[in-house]
Amino acid sequence: MSFELETWRQGRAADAFRYFGCHMEQHETVFRVWAPGAQAVSVAGPFSGWQPGVYQAQEVEPGVFECRAPGLYEYIPYKFVVTAADGRQFFKSDPFAFHAETPPGNASKLYDPFGYEWSDAKWMGKRSPVGQPLSIYQIHAGSFRTYAGGEPLNYRKLGEELAPYLKNLGCTHLGLMPLLEHMQEGAPRCRTTGFFALTSRYGVPRDFCRMVEQLHLVDIGVTMDVDLLGFPLDDFGLSNFAGRPYWEAECGPDGCYFDFENPVVQSFLLSSAAYLLETFHLDGLRILHAAEIAARPGGADFLRYFVQALREKFPTAIFIGDAEGLGFSRVAASDAIQSLLRLSSGEDIPFPTPRCGVIQQIDLDTVGRESLIARMPGSYEEKFARLRAAIACYRALPGAKLSFMGNEFAQFTTWYPGRELDWVLLDYEMHRKFLAMVRRTSDFYRKTAAIWEEDAFTERFEPIVSAEHPGVKGFIRRDELGSQIIVLCNFTNEPVSPFVLGVEKRGKYAELFSSDEAQYGGQGRSCNVNFAKLRPAGGKPYCIEADLPPCSTVYLYKSAGAPASRRKS
Repeated sequence: MSFELETWRQGRAADAFRYFGCHMEQHETVFRVWAPGAQAVSVAGPFSGWQPGVYQAQEVEPGVFECRAPGLYEYIPYKFVVTAADGRQFFKSDPFAFHAETPPGNASKLYDPFGYEWSDAKWMGKRSPVGQPLSIYQIHAGSFRTYAGGEPLNYRKLGEELAPYLKNLGCTHLGLMPLLEHMQEGAPRCRTTGFFALTSRYGVPRDFCRMVEQLHLVDIGVTMDVDLLGFPLDDFGLSNFAGRPYWEAECGPDGCYFDFENPVVQSFLLSSAAYLLETFHLDGLRILHAAEIAARPGGADFLRYFVQALREKFPTAIFIGDAEGLGFSRVAASDAIQSLLRLSSGEDIPFPTPRCGVIQQIDLDTVGRESLIARMPGSYEEKFARLRAAIACYRALPGAKLSFMGNEFAQFTTWYPGRELDWVLLDYEMHRKFLAMVRRTSDFYRKTAAIWEEDAFTERFEPIVSAEHPGVKGFIRRDELGSQIIVLCNFTNEPVSPFVLGVEKRGKYAELFSSDEAQYGGQGRSCNVNFAKLRPAGGKPYCIEADLPPCSTVYLYKSAGAPASRRKS
């Protein structure tokens, strides 16, 4: 193959996975590893009795060691035996391995990930990072569902379960928590041990391809979280790879942090991301700890180039990070939903300020954190009412959406990686009705351009502030034709009747949705909104009067032309 080592050394290589690692050719297997400063390198495995030196590598270029071995087969484990300058030997897993042993095993495995025959050309041809709604359902692959004995579903079975569930839920994308190989579940950072190997806990890479394909065939995109901050301090991975620090800038209690000023590190991480997007047809990546990376030496410049290079190579993919000014498609934020949760809990705080270009995320992968419904005060019924009001408001706020699994049916218990979601809760009426509300608002977001579009945002968004009723918050969203979605949230536990809102136009104002509808677990109280009255209010020539139930969010609609029909009860 053609590969420019100079590009690798300059930090500009996005295809290093085609050269380094283990490649099974027609008559032999070729191993290549980057190990500058090493005295010698060999390959060990069952084929050598795990003895070093039997399959000796040659230094074909400065820092590049290559070994060719005949007669090897897929799935056979191996490691590089790196001899440091001082004679010490280290058994190291392959930094470019495409497959690995299931933890606690840590050897690399021979595997060809490039032969999958895809049937998702239609999806790949129409996907776009802009001009479309973005609603991501975030999961941990090992604890979404399990088999009867508690074992996690494999990738193929997971795809079979997720495709109809996400379609019915009204989401546009599946978001996967980190799936690159790692030793420890639930660790907060620096846990990746294989930057080109999907974890073997749930199957082999071809199984993962099938999972992605199943979702693409029902028009569901797939994104994945990646942790580029660093890696663990262990004896088999990247740390002290040839007997001295090379990949790492420093190590601490959480592990080792990449040296982002090292061009080879830049090429390594860029190639890892490009490999995931190309080989597995992923539709986007969420870069974990991007703000922390940007704060490290060389980190901001690395991320800017990293995102720019990937966006040029994969123009229809989505790139998400929690830092602004680095070129991400979406900036991850949780401030709006946290404010809404506090407001719905009865706190007197300002309504969140809307922003463009963000993805508002709800409680992602926080192990052991109290669930949303458990945080709500009041009785059983009041908890649901408060959370319904918050989530309905969240869905209509500007910004893309990302919600963690279990929130859609108001799981009470906290999430832990080794335990599946409490699906048994759907045997209970209130949880089923809550799920129905989430489906309705998710579907409403996806199908309503006035809600998901962000063009001319400042002209099409209007906050609603009431001095008379400070517990009522809201806003108006407009589409390009002038039709309006009016969102009113009564975050108090008392009805507000009537709530008077000044409006610019006369005509009919229809109630599209209320979180207090009986089908969602509420009392079924109507807002009793109809035609605007010729009475000034709030500096506007007309007004509408709405009866707002306690702990509720309602959507009203005003057409730019013909009025909308009233919602079905």
